[in-house]
Parts: sequence; C-alpha cells; structure tokens
Amino acid sequence: MSLRARLTATLPARLSWHRSLFRKYVLTLVSLVALVLSINAGVETWILYRETVRAVARAQADYAQEAERAVETALGEIERQVSWVTRASAITLEQHRDDYDLLLQQAPGVLALAFVDASGKAQVRTGRPGAGPPAEAPFPTRPGFGRPDVRDGRPHAALVVAHAWPEQAVTVAEVSLEPLAGALPSATPGSGSYAYLVDTEGRVLGRTGASPVALGAEVPRAGEGAAGAPAGRFGQSPDGRYVLRTDRPVGALPAAIVVEQPLPEALAPIRELLIRLAWLFAFGLVVAICASLVLARRMVVPIRALHAGAEHLAANRFDHRIAIRSGDEFEALADAFNRMADELSGSYGRLEVEIEKRTRDLAHSVSELRALEETGRAIVASLKLDAVTAAIAARAAALTGARASLVYLRDGASGRYALAAARGWPEDAPEAGAELAPASLPGSGDPAARGALALPDLAEATWFPGRAAALAAGLSAGLALPLSDAEGPLGLVLVLRDARAAQSASPDVLQSFAHQAALAIRNARLFQEVDEKNRELAAADRHKTHFFANMSHELRTPLNAVLGYSELLVDGLYGPLSDKALDALERIQINGRHLLSLINDVLDFTKIEAGSLTLSIQDYSMPAMIEQVVAAASSLAQGKKIALTTEVAEGLPVGQGDERRLTQVLMNLVGNAIKFTEAGEVRVSAAASDAWFTLSVADTGPGIAVADQGRIFDEFQQIDSSSTRKQGGTGLGLSIARKLVMLHGGRIEVESEPGHGAVFRVHLPVRASEEKQAA
Repeated sequence: MSLRARLTATLPARLSWHRSLFRKYVLTLVSLVALVLSINAGVETWILYRETVRAVARAQADYAQEAERAVETALGEIERQVSWVTRASAITLEQHRDDYDLLLQQAPGVLALAFVDASGKAQVRTGRPGAGPPAEAPFPTRPGFGRPDVRDGRPHAALVVAHAWPEQAVTVAEVSLEPLAGALPSATPGSGSYAYLVDTEGRVLGRTGASPVALGAEVPRAGEGAAGAPAGRFGQSPDGRYVLRTDRPVGALPAAIVVEQPLPEALAPIRELLIRLAWLFAFGLVVAICASLVLARRMVVPIRALHAGAEHLAANRFDHRIAIRSGDEFEALADAFNRMADELSGSYGRLEVEIEKRTRDLAHSVSELRALEETGRAIVASLKLDAVTAAIAARAAALTGARASLVYLRDGASGRYALAAARGWPEDAPEAGAELAPASLPGSGDPAARGALALPDLAEATWFPGRAAALAAGLSAGLALPLSDAEGPLGLVLVLRDARAAQSASPDVLQSFAHQAALAIRNARLFQEVDEKNRELAAADRHKTHFFANMSHELRTPLNAVLGYSELLVDGLYGPLSDKALDALERIQINGRHLLSLINDVLDFTKIEAGSLTLSIQDYSMPAMIEQVVAAASSLAQGKKIALTTEVAEGLPVGQGDERRLTQVLMNLVGNAIKFTEAGEVRVSAAASDAWFTLSVADTGPGIAVADQGRIFDEFQQIDSSSTRKQGGTGLGLSIARKLVMLHGGRIEVESEPGHGAVFRVHLPVRASEEKQAA
C-alpha cells in the first residue's frame, strides 16, 4: 500500500460530530464540572438537611418540654383547688357535702364531686346542674388524674385525691380539661408549626390556634403510643400532610403533647439552598461550556491543521507547510511535521529514481528469464544430438546478443573438442571446424573445470583456429562458456561479438543456460545410446523368436516320427516283442509325449510373444469341457491316490470362446494341482454370475508363499527353481494360461497360504468378443 493510501485510510477527510475530538473535549470538560458541582450540591444538601432536621427536632423537643411543664402546672392548680376539701377537720358526711358545694362555687372547672369510703362506695355525690357523676362505679382509688374523656366536644377527666382521715377514703372530682388548651405556649417553634394535646385514645384535649385539628377530634395516633418515638421524626398530620413530629408524654395525665411542622416549612432552608445551588450549577455549566469551547478550539484547530497537512502528504503534495504559532507542543509538532515533509519530498524523489532503476532491472531480469525459458524449451524440444547442438548455438547467440556462436563437443576418448554446430559463422571460413586441444586453451587443465571465460580481445586467443576469420568479419570479442555436469566436461560454447557491443546476459543467466545445455546434451547422448541398445535388443529378440519357432518345428518332426514308430512297435506291426522291450517302448512314449508337450509350450509362448496366436471363437459347453479335462487327468490322480472331484453349478450358459485353448488352461491348472499335491484332493468347480464364468481349481498341496504368488505367472518361473527340485517343467504353463485367459478378456488369480493348499480362480466372460481375441 502506498503512503497516500495509508494516510488516507488513517485520516478521513471529515469526521462526524459524534466522532469529533472537539465534541469529546467539550463533553469531557462539561461533564467533569457538572460532576463536581453535583457532588458539591449533594453533600451540602445532605449536610443542611441533617442540620435542619436536628434543629427542628431540638426546637420541637424544647417546646414540648415547655408545654409539658405548662400542662402539669395547670393540672397542679386544678389538683390544688380540689385538695382543700380533703382537710382533716371534715369528719361527717355533711361536712364533706358542704365542702364540695363550696368548691363548686369557687372552682368553675370542677364539674362534680364524690366522697368514696374505704370500701369503694360513694357516700356523698354532688355536681353542677347537668353534670354527670364524677365516675362510674367502681370508683378509681389511685390518686391522680384518670383517663381523659370527651363529652359534647368538651374534654374532662376524673381526679382522685386521698384523705388523711378516714384512711383509704378519697374524693373523686370530675374536672374540665379545657384550661389545658390555654396552658399550651402560643409561640410554637418554626413557621407553620402547631401543637395539640392528645390522650391515649387519640382524642384531642387541647390545641394551639394554628392546629388544623378541632378540640375533641380523634387523630390516628395516641399520645401513649408515641411515648418512645424520637424527636423530629417524619409523619403524617391528621389532615394528611407530611410533617416533622415530636411527641412528649405528660406525666400527670395519660396523654401526650404532639408538636408538628409541615415539611415545606420545616425544610424551607433546604429549598432555598437548592435554589441557590441550581443557580450556581447553571452558572458553572455556562462557564464550563464557554471554557471548554475555548480550550477545545485551541486544541482542535492545531490538530485540524495537522490533519490537513497529513492529507496534503497523502496526496503527494510535499510543498505544503503547516503554520501553527501556539508556542506549545503543537507548534513543535507542526515544525517536526514540516521537517518530515522536507525529508519525504527528498526521499520520494530518490525513491522514484530507485523504483525506475529497479523496474528496469526487473524488466531486464524478466526478459532474461523469459529468454532462458524459451531457450530451455528450444534445447529440450528434440533428443537428437545434432538438433540439440544447433538449438544451443542459436539460443546462445540470441541470449547474449552475439553475432556468431560455435558449439564444440568433447570427445571422451581423446579429450579434444570438435565443432558440432555453428550459428552466424561466415560460410567461407571453415577454419572454425578444426578441433580444439585442451592443452592449447588459456589457463591450465580442461576449460570445463573453469567458469565462463571473457575474451575482450579475440586477437590474443591463439588457441582458436578461426581467430583470423572472426577478426576479418568484425568479431573482435567474445565469451567462452564451458558445458559440464556431475559426470565431467561435455563441451564448450563460444559466442563472438563486436568489441563495442555490451554483454546483454548476466553471469547467473549464462550459468543457468550452461546447465540447461549440458543437461540437454547429456540426455541426447543417453537417448542415442538407449536407442542403439533398443535396436540391438529388438534384433536379438527377433532372432530368439525365429530360433524358437524353427527349433520347435525341427524338434516336433523327428519326435512325432519317434512316437509314431514306437506306437507301431507296441501294436506288433513289426513282430512280437518281449516284455522288457514293451516296457522300454512305453517309457519312450511317456517321455516323448512329455517332451512334445514341452515343445508345444515353447511354440505357444513364441507365438504369443510374436503376436501371431489367434483364437478360434466358437460355442462350447463348460460342463463338457470340465468333464473332458477331469477324464484326461484322472489317471494321474489315481496314480498318486488323490481324489479328483468336481462341483459344477446347474444351468450354466453356453460359452463362446476358443474351447481348445480354454481346455489347455484348465488342463494346466488341474495338472499342476495334481503334480504338487501329495495327499488329499483336487476340486474343480464352476459357476456363472452376471455374464461371467468363475472357474476354480483347489488343492490340498503345500501352498504358495505370498512373496511367490506374484512371480509364478512370469515366464520360466517356478517356486522351486533349484537344480534339485522334485517337479519338472519349463515354467511356461501358468504364463501361457494367464495370457490365454487375458486373450479371452478374463483374468486369473491365486489365493494360498503355506501349508493350506492353493485356489486358482479363472474369471472368464461367457461370450468372448472378436475385439478381445484381437487384443
């Protein structure tokens, strides 16, 4: 990838807003400021919230304590007013009644009175008109205020005061609790706060003026239930508003003082703080945005200038310079960028010059390689030595640009170099045809042992017989290129040119050309030798075949005469013979027939090798052929006491082939099986499937080793090839059988293991065609 392409790929022309560095700087700075302001606002708000809640709780607790004292003072005043009727001087019930009437006149807050003796019975009852009894029986006996109650919206409670005498007698007074409302301090803590007195049943006994609950109303929470609640807790007012509440129980009365302040008024300082913080946050964001815009611009503008400079470099415009006067690292980077542009401009120019030079060198190398390839194809186009040397001379002149080239081949016997081919040599200058002696060449030793020899001045090459003719033709310089391979020197290529002409081929190309030429010469010579040997072998093979054919005919003629006359002697045509003579004649007939079979095998082999054996295609019966072979071989099997059995499938089709030759094949296989089997049986089987006969001959003989199964079908091969083998034969039987089967278009194979007998299978087409027998 070029420099422009790399820079273009890494520096896009325009960046979208969501990917730009300007956006990242602005968002980062603004986000940092917003984060700091938010954390500061949160901390301040939390601190102020806790302080505000504590302050409200303290104020409400102080007010509740003060209200408790005021309520207890009011309750003490009521109790003091009632307690004088318990003076010890009042002994009789009438005295107590008089004291009670006087108290009702003087204390409007007392509604009813009753004197209760030690047994709990009310001895005296009195009260204001319309007022009920002070308490229902049984009367409370514990001194102090009882549980408050509200009737007709007016709170009241029973007050029990003990008498000094008689013992355990008490005065029970029904007193009004309305004065307690006035006892609550009017100055409540905080804006919008209020207080009210509530009993354990949740009924309001007293309240301040700002309280939203009415006197005698029932509220959700009673005073006793909130006795343990902390001051300043969050709650809900009777009218459903959220408030900060403080509850304080009253010791002299089963009731509690409840102080409440609505949350908006209680947390008003926090709201004011949030408003100030919101303004501060907005102001901080505006300042941060402005500052980040300025800072980001100061950073992004130089970067964009650098980006533009990189794009100019990518476009090979090295004259562009970046002008940044920021006085910081960006200015230093711009200066470094400009220096890099200067260096790139010079390097780019030098690179273009170098590329042009390398391109020319590469083009020259490619042309040399192409010429070398064409040279190699031209040299190896023929295997004839004359054509190869002519091609070497022509390609040497074309490869080096020389006007003439001469190819000398070295004679292995004399070591001299003889001219084999010439290209561009003057026809009227035959001097180059003289042989070159190695001793006359420049340097020492054979020229093939040295590298290419430059001849800058051909006039000094006294070893070259055609030197004068070359100089007369204007050929004053040249190059001697030796040809050799691993086996030694092969020759010499001499190229001649004008003194002013430059050498066009490099030394490496010339060396490769020399290797190709040497290889081509060696191959041509080897091919010439192989061709001569082949011709000699073909002639010898023809002589051998002719000799075997003639000898077979010459041997069969006298042998047939011997067998014929011996048959006449056995028949008694020439008179009676003795038993010894008949026995001798029988031996003569047996050995003669054996010799005749051997001669027939040699004759058949000779015909097959010569390609003159043809098949006589006709219909035949496979079962009849097997029966004929078994009948002929039965005497051999009986002589060795071997069982000869057959297993022929029923319904075999009529075959088509040379019955005589197939009988010969089967007879050979059965005869071999009987010959190599000493005990057991020989089984002949036949079957047909898919237009193919499968003919098998199995024996129980010694078997055939796997290493020998491949070579038993070769000519003149036997398993036991020693001179002391028990079984005779020429070793041609299985070879002839295989070739006869192949002429029918079939194949023969063997399966055997040593010690387990052998099975020979013949696969034959049911109908052999004319094409098969011609093959």
